[in-house]
Amino acid sequence: MANSGIAPIPTRTVTTDDLAGVWPGIAVVDVRSREEYAVASIPGSINIPLDELPSRLKDVPNTTVYLLCGSGKRSSQAAALLSGRGYDVVNVAGGITEWYRNGHPVTYAPDLGDTPRPGRWRRLVGWLSGRRPGRG
Repeated sequence: MANSGIAPIPTRTVTTDDLAGVWPGIAVVDVRSREEYAVASIPGSINIPLDELPSRLKDVPNTTVYLLCGSGKRSSQAAALLSGRGYDVVNVAGGITEWYRNGHPVTYAPDLGDTPRPGRWRRLVGWLSGRRPGRG
């Protein structure tokens, strides 16, 4: 939660297992890029990329915020930025990588590469049977 004091609130750091112990009833902000977040994310988390964070402070929940990224570097930068503005933040060491490795829930983007575009199967079957497009 933001406070009006000038001194930053000290940043705490927790493990992904610590986060799992309090999740899902908390605010989790993932500061990875939109593309990274689209691939895999913690269910219920909010994506505010680190480079957008200064201009999106209004989107940061007004409560204790658990910050994560891929491994912990960007989230520690976000923690410094937000704590300097009076937010109560917790950095999640290891990020989504450790969250996943420790078996916690992850939402994955659908693999669109497995979904053929219209007409693709016909071309593939033709190619496999030795018929090339335009050769009848």
